[in-house]
Amino acid sequence: MATTSRNLWHLGFANLVRARAPANISVHLDVPLTIEPQRADMLLLRKEGAPHEGGGARGLRGLWPLLGTDTLLEYKSPARSAFRRGDLLRLWGYGVQHHVAQIDRLSSYRELTLVLVVASITRTLVRELDEMDWTLARLGGGYGRIDGAVYTTYLVVTDEVAEAEQDDFLRIFSHRPVLGSEAQQWLRQWVRPAKEGTMQDVEEMEGYDEMLQKLLDSLPVERRLAGLTPEERLAGLAPEERLAGLSPAHQLLALSDEALRGFPDEYLRSFPAEVQDAIRRRIGRPSA
Repeated sequence: MATTSRNLWHLGFANLVRARAPANISVHLDVPLTIEPQRADMLLLRKEGAPHEGGGARGLRGLWPLLGTDTLLEYKSPARSAFRRGDLLRLWGYGVQHHVAQIDRLSSYRELTLVLVVASITRTLVRELDEMDWTLARLGGGYGRIDGAVYTTYLVVTDEVAEAEQDDFLRIFSHRPVLGSEAQQWLRQWVRPAKEGTMQDVEEMEGYDEMLQKLLDSLPVERRLAGLTPEERLAGLAPEERLAGLSPAHQLLALSDEALRGFPDEYLRSFPAEVQDAIRRRIGRPSA
């Protein structure tokens, strides 16, 4: 009964607004704001009575002492289009929704913290800060505080934090190369396709190609080229790229046998001995 009464109040007020609104205002009732329920990437809860410190943390060591009782964290990948216009405002909206849902437990808005994690600060992010009249205060080491958003909001830039904290695992989630073998092994395990009958195959998930490329970029050149034929190694390279780093004499070895047969012996004798020998073997011409 209480629900019906409340709905009738809302319906009556909405109809009053619709009837008395000016002609240039269109009034819509019961409008869904999202197609799917909104979900924050992470909810971080500080244990009751726990001190505000990051003791024992193995990553993002500068972040943990900053957090309140509840923290909503939104992560954006290193992909170029990961941060889109509205993402920062959306995180702020998540904060409002969580605060309302936990209003009896969160006695003050200061207990709620918002965190945006990006690989780098993009023009889209800067523009969104400007549009909201929010300001970014750099705290050093890749961390920043966004002022003006009511809730205490922090920015984590993984490109910078990974270098400042020498965190090779965090480099996986930045634009930085992965240097250490332990982090490379973790990444290899993570992008390994799932066996039949187990959890969802990672190859089908969005972002798989980018993460696989991150793994390939972390491997030594000889590992990346292992098993490839000469043709596969050169595929996609422009002619000048294929010859980069070779001396003019050694670049001649890239010519076809037909072209090399047109060189007179006098011209061949002007090349270094190893180039002469290689050309003569290919075209079947004995030393003069």
